[in-house]
Amino acid sequence: MFNSTKRGSISVETAIILPLVILGILTVAYLIKINCMSETVMSVASDEARRLGIEAYTPAGRLSALAFSSELEHRLQEETNCPIVEVDHFKYLHSNGYMDQLISFDIDYKMDGKFPISFYGPIWEKDRILTRAFVGSDRYDCLRGFSKMEEEEESERVWIFPVAGKKYHRADCSYIKVAASQTILTGNIKKRYKSCSICHSGGLTKGSIIYCFYHSGESYHRPDCSTVERYVTEIEKSEAIRRGYTPCMKCGGG
Repeated sequence: MFNSTKRGSISVETAIILPLVILGILTVAYLIKINCMSETVMSVASDEARRLGIEAYTPAGRLSALAFSSELEHRLQEETNCPIVEVDHFKYLHSNGYMDQLISFDIDYKMDGKFPISFYGPIWEKDRILTRAFVGSDRYDCLRGFSKMEEEEESERVWIFPVAGKKYHRADCSYIKVAASQTILTGNIKKRYKSCSICHSGGLTKGSIIYCFYHSGESYHRPDCSTVERYVTEIEKSEAIRRGYTPCMKCGGG
């Protein structure tokens, strides 16, 4: 009678402890998977930020910042299992008071580790990237400063309407002069233009994407401003051709 009771207690203890052990093992595996997903997100984000920083000393590289947030979101969704990824507060070539030419942005993403038991739900994570753009240097016996590198990298530039039209234009084309230009908000633009009274663009921070009518306007505008219907942007002529753009019949395109 005593031995039977002992065997029964062992069975009861096993039935209680074994599920806890299994749950503990699954939890560790879940946390490892979540950690790997987080490291992948940071690796991809750091790689894209490094590329943007390296290309910052060329005009083409600086223009690539306009589509950085959307392109990074697309790559993260392709290379990770995160169902939701948002890149927010992107600032390009800004200053924090003691260092300039900074690039920073936040990444909000949802990680779904697909835990086999509905005990853990999806995890929301937020990370921040801060780096400094490479814009050339004249120190440490480096003979090539920013001006020299920009001069060497200068190539033929054309203007296109990214969302309307398939022609590329010269800067003096009449089509370009009346259109808004997509650019990055800098201190020089704030000095040259006033904020728009319609979209209240004065609330934007340096590094934000804005639109200016360089030839006929006095204000800078938010992307959703009602005054901005069509906009143009500057790219390499070779890149425009690669994308399928053809020369403007009016200006010849360059």
